[in-house]
Amino acid sequence: MMMITVLCKAQSIEVKYSVYSKQRKEQIDKIMRNPNNQEHNGLFAGLNIEKEDSFCLVVKNRQSSYVRLEPDEDLREGGGVKIILVNASYSEEDHAVYKDLSNRTVVEVRDLLAEAYIIEKTAPQYSWKLSSDSKDIMGLKCYRAVLNDTVTAWFCPEIPISEGPDLYWGLPGLILDLEDNRNIYRCISIDTNSRSELAGKKHGKKVSAERFEEIKKLALER
Repeated sequence: MMMITVLCKAQSIEVKYSVYSKQRKEQIDKIMRNPNNQEHNGLFAGLNIEKEDSFCLVVKNRQSSYVRLEPDEDLREGGGVKIILVNASYSEEDHAVYKDLSNRTVVEVRDLLAEAYIIEKTAPQYSWKLSSDSKDIMGLKCYRAVLNDTVTAWFCPEIPISEGPDLYWGLPGLILDLEDNRNIYRCISIDTNSRSELAGKKHGKKVSAERFEEIKKLALER
């Protein structure tokens, strides 16, 4: 049984998500099919196609942080060669999102070739379509919402926080599960009485979203 408590100023809500990247699988499939990579099959054989990343969302006082959790094997020394996939359409370098819904702003931190870029923008407005379809997630009753027929979210009105993983938000309850064209987000734990603080923001170069795409295109064309 999970206890849902009233959130006071000293408390946070902490949610951990397992995130499966559909794009990553597509990129690895392309790499393995490319004839020019056949001589490197031994190296690419170590790529885990079904790998899932873990992210932590902390919500406190209408602010939130959504950051990647480093797996234990990444923290060990001597773990061998680590391959990071980066191209014009996909990157698995570090990514973090910080929302401040009191003023409807978002700060997105994107790493590219080991350099951090800070993108500040207005929080996106989503036109969710609510449904009466429901299912239980982590023992909580959740309802389905759809966005542009390409995003399906399951939100929990019992936790009346208009938040969710990554850039998603705007529903009358916390988003626990979500699937879009790129990723599948699955809630694996919830603490509604957490003492965790928001994750600290990384330092980096401030750019617009459009400028970041230009920088990425130029960097990968070299």
